[in-house]
Amino acid sequence: MSRKGLKVTAIEPDSIAEAIGIEVGDRLLTLNGREIKDLLDYRFLVGEETLLLEVAKGNNEVWELDIEKELDEDLGLETEEMKIRQCPNKCLFCFVDQMPAGQRDPLYIRDEDYRFSFLFGNYITLTNLSRRDKARIFEQKMSPLYVSVHTTDVALRQQLLENPKAKPILDEIEEMLSHQIAMHTQIVLCPDLNDGRYLTQSVRDLADRHPGVESLAIVPVGLTRHRADLPEVKTVDATYARNLIQEVMRWQEQFQAELGNPFVFAADEWYVIADRPFPPLETYGALQQLENGVGMVPLFRETFEKTDFSVPLRAESPIRFIVVTGTSFSPFLNTCLKKVTTENICFEVLTIINHFFGDSVTVAGLVTGGDIMDAVREWRTASPGVMRDVLLIPDVMLAETRHSFLDGSDPETLQEALHIPVHVVPADAEAFIAALPALATCPENSPLAHCAIDSGLGILK
Repeated sequence: MSRKGLKVTAIEPDSIAEAIGIEVGDRLLTLNGREIKDLLDYRFLVGEETLLLEVAKGNNEVWELDIEKELDEDLGLETEEMKIRQCPNKCLFCFVDQMPAGQRDPLYIRDEDYRFSFLFGNYITLTNLSRRDKARIFEQKMSPLYVSVHTTDVALRQQLLENPKAKPILDEIEEMLSHQIAMHTQIVLCPDLNDGRYLTQSVRDLADRHPGVESLAIVPVGLTRHRADLPEVKTVDATYARNLIQEVMRWQEQFQAELGNPFVFAADEWYVIADRPFPPLETYGALQQLENGVGMVPLFRETFEKTDFSVPLRAESPIRFIVVTGTSFSPFLNTCLKKVTTENICFEVLTIINHFFGDSVTVAGLVTGGDIMDAVREWRTASPGVMRDVLLIPDVMLAETRHSFLDGSDPETLQEALHIPVHVVPADAEAFIAALPALATCPENSPLAHCAIDSGLGILK
């Protein structure tokens, strides 16, 4: 009994759960006679106005609780995290295989979980779904899902995934569409593998399934310096990136006429590699693949351009905000921060070279704490100042693990080692701008993320 159901980890004050006697450590067994296996079951079942809830208490008693509430009103409890399911593939370009040895075990997990795709936008290949999984997806209307296609050619996809049992992806997509499950798709593009005619056919196949297939992002393959004993995969250079951008623009024009939607998008990294200007933000449609790095730079830039900075951001005593980011985003961030009017504050954008994975990895999300620590120490030695230094870290650097960088270090470690306040700030422009006044008024030597939390941002949890 103690292992069944869903464990309660927190209770909100003055909530329904508190009122009916649910406690931390209790396990939710059933709702209206249906077994609760994980958070998705709970969310799917809890929306009714009348509930019969079975709860296993710490002393192994089982309570039956009749609940009447508003439609879609939550009970006010938090539950244990779901254990992520494993991926059956061994993709030629899998980032897990490009991790350096000696890191924490969770970093070597190949995740492939439809529940995390629905909840958090994780990309899945649809290669490990059982009939029961699909039935659950269809019943609970887990839509949209985020699907890594890579190619619609059956044999080539099996080769890329290193999975000869991978079923034809178009058949899998058609089954999802027949049950009104929408999808956002991506292709990780590898030169001389899934490009050329394969790419053209894949784009066409997916566009033919619009609007059920809502969008397609094309992402450049990411390679680290830790590819020992792995198949050769070519890197993307500037010429290749420029050609890809031109091809995407042609497809967008075609699909805008056919579908009333540009449908296919090039990830921001293509424009950085190609050293080409970004298209206007309006060409990205509804920004449906923002979390996949599609339109993030144009959105960030336009948000700063539209913000009124006529009232200066002011601090009582001089502060130097050291804002760290990866090499690809650094010039854009620097340009944006120059628009902020300040008094007693200056911004220094510190570009972090990725020594952990290799300097070809340029995105902020893969920057590690160790590289930040080394870069800040070196920069402060070369650029001493009389202002109080405060280190700002975008939350995207902690996105994979929520609490720590990919090398196992965390913001607390940086603060202790560097002897300066460290704050984790939002990576999106609107929330970052909203956080600045609270950070500017932080007391000297305030605890880690104290001001950000007090301002209601709840950044570091």
